[in-house]
Amino acid sequence: MKYKISCKSLLLQKALESFLEQFLDEDGDVISDEKGDILIGKDIKKPFSKSTLLIQLENIENRKKITNFNLLANECKDVRKQVKEVELSFDEKVDNLVEEFSKKLKKLIKEEYGKK
Repeated sequence: MKYKISCKSLLLQKALESFLEQFLDEDGDVISDEKGDILIGKDIKKPFSKSTLLIQLENIENRKKITNFNLLANECKDVRKQVKEVELSFDEKVDNLVEEFSKKLKKLIKEEYGKK
């Protein structure tokens, strides 16, 4: 966890710098009371102590990790699907097209005769 503090409120700025001194880094996520990666009042609830601040930041980091994991998992699914499509034999491709066509044809017939 690395953070950069950028607050309009000087008091809030100094408190965060004091609480997070071991986590400060110019390349870290920006914690701010106006605009940044992590917003005081939205992502971090006030009032906070050093321990509650660290817990809230840890929860934010965990949510980011879960989000990144889900994005990677979706990318893996897409890649697997593409690989599977490439690996399909000619017969399998024809079978898939015929099956897809049959489903669409049945749907069209049901819609047409369902109107009358």
